[in-house]
Order: sequence, then structure tokens, then C-alpha cells
Amino acid sequence: MKGLAIAAGLAAWLGACVDTGPGPQPKKIEPKVIAAGLSNRVPANLDHLDVGVGGFVNYVGNVGAVTVIPGQAVRVTHVWQVILPPGPGWRVFAILRGEPGTADFMNLDATDMELGHPVVTWKTGEVISDVQEFTLRPDWRSPTATLYVGLIRTGGHDTGDRMATTGPNTLDRAVIAKTFAVDLAKAPPPAGTVYVPHTTGAIAIDGIGFDPGWGLATMSPDFATAEGSQDPVGKANAKLAWDENYLYAYVVIQDNDIVSPYKNHDDKLWMADAVELFIDADGNRHGYVELQVNPNNATFDSWFATTRAQPGDEKWDSNMQTAVKLHGTTEPGDTDQGWEVEIAVPWAAVKGRDEAMQINLPPHVGDRWRLNVVRTNQKTGGKGQAEGGASSWNRISVQDFHALDRMLTVVFADATGSIVGK
Repeated sequence: MKGLAIAAGLAAWLGACVDTGPGPQPKKIEPKVIAAGLSNRVPANLDHLDVGVGGFVNYVGNVGAVTVIPGQAVRVTHVWQVILPPGPGWRVFAILRGEPGTADFMNLDATDMELGHPVVTWKTGEVISDVQEFTLRPDWRSPTATLYVGLIRTGGHDTGDRMATTGPNTLDRAVIAKTFAVDLAKAPPPAGTVYVPHTTGAIAIDGIGFDPGWGLATMSPDFATAEGSQDPVGKANAKLAWDENYLYAYVVIQDNDIVSPYKNHDDKLWMADAVELFIDADGNRHGYVELQVNPNNATFDSWFATTRAQPGDEKWDSNMQTAVKLHGTTEPGDTDQGWEVEIAVPWAAVKGRDEAMQINLPPHVGDRWRLNVVRTNQKTGGKGQAEGGASSWNRISVQDFHALDRMLTVVFADATGSIVGK
């Protein structure tokens, strides 16, 4: 009996400890937001549609963006005019659809106005300005996005649950509120793909990498540690750009112990701190160039006629231009901050010794190549390759820095970032 009493007491205590609160609370909408969206007259400068919804409401029209970009925010203001209160059991819905036959679809969240002034509270004569903000899916692929709105029964999901619509600009008991043009040329690249913008002016090869000519070129994410490698000390990031003469690369590396004894062209730079640039211009996974620069601004270049299974041709010369900005020294054991390198690769170099390589030089907007940028890190006293770790823009394994199958796909863009040629 004593055991039962203890068990009962424990159960009561556990019950008292259970969180019996109401859970997540609905978003609180400030009264001033609701007040700002209510009026008794239709605002000017609307795209008028004037679609009747069930004899209760008139969808007057909307104002807002006409062109949208995947991954970017969109703002549209809908205007509803209440003829008779629709009463309880209804809510506003809004969906986006792409071209027929595509999977492009979005079910848009309720707006602040819909949450703070739901349909059940609508009154005769009200003009409701409903601001809708959403971000178009970054993987949207249709050239258009059509916005449909209307009223639907609370809890309903089917077309038959929608309040009937009358007049033009309707489909499936919904108002065709707006058809956006989608600027796919400015869509964010998929994973493993980078858009390389054309320069917006001259770039001086000085190791600083912030000339106005870099334009829209943006820094990469932090380089990913190579599989099987320890994390290098400090981050590495890079950016790319191009013009009619060169492919440009800028790499900035944080490192509190910069180490490299190599100072001559075609030394074994990869055995210490270095940046390596691999370019497979036609993307066929054989016939590519390897370019390296170290903190002493020593360079190394090699042409691989097939793959790394065959020795590279180190007598080949890329004629690249390089400059390094050193924040510290390359002497082992002292305290440093890091280094930056800027590289200009002449277009002729990307073919190596394969003059018959089928690529455009300079590239055309929309052309796709394969490349990768790798950082090798040495530590004081290290003897082997990348004993301080290795990392790269697109992830590699420590067993294969060349990794033709793991290179980035780079797409050449114009100075605005568009990958669609004129």
C-alpha cells in the first residue's frame, strides 16, 4: 500500500509538471495595421479587375510588382469591396501557379490584414486594402507566375469549397489577380553552380580585390573542409569575374600561421600554404589546367591532357598575372592574420595545349564551364601535403584535389548578373 501511495503521489507530481499552456499563440496584429487597410473608397492607380465573388464581395483589383525574381520578395496590394458581409465560415486564399504541366506552385500564407480583420468581420461598404508579401521559390522554373485569389470555406481545400466568381479574369472559382513575368535569368543558381558576372570596369591585379570593376561579384560561402581532412585554421572565401581578356579570381584566407618556403616558379607549392585553381573549360572531365599561387606570390601551372592518371605538363605556361597581399610573414612559428591573392587568367590559357577545344573565347553569356578553387594549409614543422588541412569552394576529398566530378559549374553572366544573352 505504501508503494501504491508513493506511485500515486509521483503521478500527481508529474501531472503537475506537464505544460498545459495554450501552445504557440497566433500572430498579434497591431490595430494601426488594420486601420490603415480600411476605407470607404477605392484607392487610385489600381489595375482594375472588378470580379464579383458570390454576390457578397467585389475584387476590385491590385497594385504591385509586374516582374518577379526567384528567391526574392514580392509585394502586391489587393483591394476588396464588401457589398454584403459574407458571414462566418469563410477565409481568403491565395495561390501561385506556373505554366501548365509544371510543378511550380505556392500556397501563400495569410496576410496580416487577413489575420487581423478576417472575413467574418467584414462589413457592408468596407474597402479593404490587403498587402501581401511573399518570396518566390528559388527553384521556380516557369517564365510566368499567376496569382489566384478568392474566398474558400474554412477548412476547405477543393475547388468546390471556393465561393463562386463571376466576370472575366476568373478560373476554377478563383480570381486571376495577376500574372507576373518571372526573370529566370536572375534566379539564384542551384547548389554547385555559380554565376560569374562580367566586370563593370578595370580590375587592377594588386591582391586587394575590391576595385569597382568587380561589380556584382560576391564572395563564396566559407570553403568546405575536404573529406578526410582536419579543419584548416581560419576561413577561406573567393569570388570570380570576367572580361574580354581574362578570368579573374580573388581568394582571401584567414591564417594565424602562414607557412611556405617555396619562392620559385613551378616549385611544389601544394606542399605548403597555397591556392589552387582547376579549370575544365569544356566540362568533359579530361583535358584541364591546374594553376597555383602561394603567399610568396610564387606560381605553378600545369596542363593535364587527359586526367591526373597521366603526369601533367609542367613545362606549359599559363602566363597568368598574380598579386598577393600578405598580412604577416611566411616564416614558420610567428603570428599572422592571413593573405589574399588576385589572379587574372588569360583566355588562351584555359585550353592548355588543346587548341581544338570547342569553347568560346572569351565566353558568351550563358556558357557553362567547370572549375574549382582549393586552399591547402600547412602548419609549422609540417612535411606532407596539406598537413594543416584543405578546403575548397565545392567540396572535395583530401585524396583528390583535382576531383573533376566535384567541380563547380560556372555560368558566365553579364554585368547585371543575367545569364541570358542579348
